[in-house]
Amino acid sequence: MGGLAAAIFAAMAVMLLAGFAVLFWVARAVARARGWSGAKARNAGLLGGLAGLGFGMLAVAATFFESSWMPPPRLDFVTPPGYAHEWTILLEDPRAAAKLNWQGPGLPFTQRHASVSVPSSGIMRVQSFGEALGRGDLAVGWGDGSPHTGSGMGPAPASTGANYYIAVNRGGPATVLPYDKALGQMIAQREGRTTLPR
Repeated sequence: MGGLAAAIFAAMAVMLLAGFAVLFWVARAVARARGWSGAKARNAGLLGGLAGLGFGMLAVAATFFESSWMPPPRLDFVTPPGYAHEWTILLEDPRAAAKLNWQGPGLPFTQRHASVSVPSSGIMRVQSFGEALGRGDLAVGWGDGSPHTGSGMGPAPASTGANYYIAVNRGGPATVLPYDKALGQMIAQREGRTTLPR
């Protein structure tokens, strides 16, 4: 790890210095082309170098601090009074009426977020996961302040008629989430059905 850490720090230093040097040279060259000389050209170069240093810092953040540069999307779950399910399951089902309305500009250092009102069954069908699809780093919050202690996602069991699922744990410590057919049976039981939803 020592060699890897040294390599990372060296790469960050190179990105910062390269940003400073390139824009310092460009700004000074532009200043000289305008007929500026001496301290005036040097100051223009320094201002350009500072801008280059800023760009270098952004490049470092985007490369080595990705979760800060582009934070993972966040899903907030709002539960009804007396809600006691440990696992809450979101199903991506194009036939569903509900939608996830993602908010936020999607710009660096900002986080996209959506809110879900969970029914008492603990199973929620939405048309599309959107930003959350395939995000193992998905951030989760609970409206009642409960801790988030585990999650799972993947292709939904065939018996659900859905494409994908996201399961999130509320409370904890998390028990093992059922898998495949057992997960499908749990979903069917909690939805109170014996056939595929239409």
